[in-house]
Amino acid sequence: MNVIKKLGSLAMVTFLLLFASCASMGSYSTYRTNLSDGYTNLTNGQYQAAIQQLLVAGQTDTTKAIPLALAGQAAYQLGNYTQASQYLAQAETRINGPDPAYVIIKGYEALIAFRENKREDGMAALHEYVRVSRFSYPDKSYYPVERMYRSGDIVLPALERHINDGLSRYEMYLQQWGWNMLSG
Repeated sequence: MNVIKKLGSLAMVTFLLLFASCASMGSYSTYRTNLSDGYTNLTNGQYQAAIQQLLVAGQTDTTKAIPLALAGQAAYQLGNYTQASQYLAQAETRINGPDPAYVIIKGYEALIAFRENKREDGMAALHEYVRVSRFSYPDKSYYPVERMYRSGDIVLPALERHINDGLSRYEMYLQQWGWNMLSG
């Protein structure tokens, strides 16, 4: 009789674990679909749709910073710097160690600060962008940004173009590797 109770308990625990596993897979699927679709909309210039999907991804997995960093980027591209700053700040609270979102956050924080004539904040964020970009994905757009940072001569349209171009290539690279490359 004791063996039957133990087997029944074991079966119940196994069922519950299997059920929980299936539920988390559905959640993961929702996260991945919305992240992927949001990123596609971002790259296609459909910024409002991108924000909506990226926010769903961010609500589905509240440990990941990348959906909110990309939502911040989309809001920046719409010219909504207040909303972009909020998403970027929320994304930064989710960073717990090296994270591919960090370079995106710092790039757009720098651009927003310079747009709002907050040079000191812009230089601080740009310092982090340059520091992390050097190791995470230093492509051809990195070097002009580094020169502007080192000289202190910030030409906002050029800085914006270089950061947008560099992060666009970085994000494409991240997407190919499943958004899991480490930086920071």
